[in-house]
Amino acid sequence: MPILLPLSLVGFGYLIYQLFAGATLALPIALGVAAGFAAHQLGCSTFASFVIGVIAFMGVIAASRVVALKLTKTYARITLALLFAVPAALTGYSLAHALGVVLGTTGIVAGLVAAMACAAIAAERMLRPAI
Repeated sequence: MPILLPLSLVGFGYLIYQLFAGATLALPIALGVAAGFAAHQLGCSTFASFVIGVIAFMGVIAASRVVALKLTKTYARITLALLFAVPAALTGYSLAHALGVVLGTTGIVAGLVAAMACAAIAAERMLRPAI
């Protein structure tokens, strides 16, 4: 029984880490979900809609990596980084604020800190070379 609390905290911490890591990919996730819903509204089956959404998600990530490697002008690279950083900041703020409300606090300061962190991580992911 004494091992249960530390393992629960490790599991909860890993879950929070994965939520914020997903927040940095807010733009590709949103476009993949939108493509999946659009395919479902057009009459595709559930599995086909899921596949279309996953392909759209991976396509956005691949296209952004290619564009990031091809861009040479600083302003164009900054614009591309902002294209990914702004949705990541909004998602990180919403996630931290929701976690703060669940824990019983207002979460506004935690939300602002998380928004800045998610935006910085998303911008750094776009500007580093593709691995």
